[in-house]
Amino acid sequence: MSRYHGEVVGRGIPVLFLPSGGFTGEQGRSLAEALCDDFEVHLLDLPGFGRSEGIGQVVDAKQLADWVKGYVESRRLGPVHVIAHSLGGAVALAFAVHYPEQVERLVLLDQGHKSFPRVPIKEYGVFGFAVPILSGLYRLLGPRFLEHIERKVVSDKPSSSISDDRFQVFCKQTGLPERDEIRHALDAPAKLERGGLQLLFGFYHLDVPFLMRSLQVPTLLVYADFVGLDAKEARLTKSAIIDLQRHELPITYIRLTGGHFVHWNPAFPIEQVLQFLQSQKVSGLR
Repeated sequence: MSRYHGEVVGRGIPVLFLPSGGFTGEQGRSLAEALCDDFEVHLLDLPGFGRSEGIGQVVDAKQLADWVKGYVESRRLGPVHVIAHSLGGAVALAFAVHYPEQVERLVLLDQGHKSFPRVPIKEYGVFGFAVPILSGLYRLLGPRFLEHIERKVVSDKPSSSISDDRFQVFCKQTGLPERDEIRHALDAPAKLERGGLQLLFGFYHLDVPFLMRSLQVPTLLVYADFVGLDAKEARLTKSAIIDLQRHELPITYIRLTGGHFVHWNPAFPIEQVLQFLQSQKVSGLR
């Protein structure tokens, strides 16, 4: 396993794509194909997920930023655009805040406007109940504690294909059409490797609202409103966006009706994303 695993699509100005937890860089394939005529898109696996080596120490915002910076410098890419979803968006946000000179423009896909829940049931399922306790032990005992857990949960067995029933349930719950692209991503999830839990618990402790309010680089936030899917989440989202807009931040907002996986939404505004990456200044998108 190499420190970084990524596939490059297209030629032109470099763009990094960072996926959400549980997915490889392949999650951004359709975005890369839409941008490949003008951009060189690097589809990266996150540290400890898929084929990128994990971070072997307690993970904080600076560690995440340094991980991305290491990739940029090792490939001699210079300042880059970054597109990132969910967990990958938190990593990208840390990079943009700590190294703004390295980031031309940032596109956040449903990340940054809301805090991560303290008991992440929707995100982690039943395991979410244990996260606060395990997180406290992690902070008390350090990386060796997670290494012990990883020895129990990391498996060499290949992942199995998602069943038709589970695929249909996923699409219904997330408000997505049953497309082959989504099925392919779910059939080939990112395998948890050594250091993957470091990333998850680092994300759990990340102060995302603080990072968001510290942004200096031009940012496009494409967020889900959850209308028609989850009334409580829709209210939280609306409140979070209103609160964020009170601050004078270099953020352009685009709201999509639907769920968390905005880049798979049929209404995803790829032309506006392309315009944002190509333009010196974009305004008026809401």
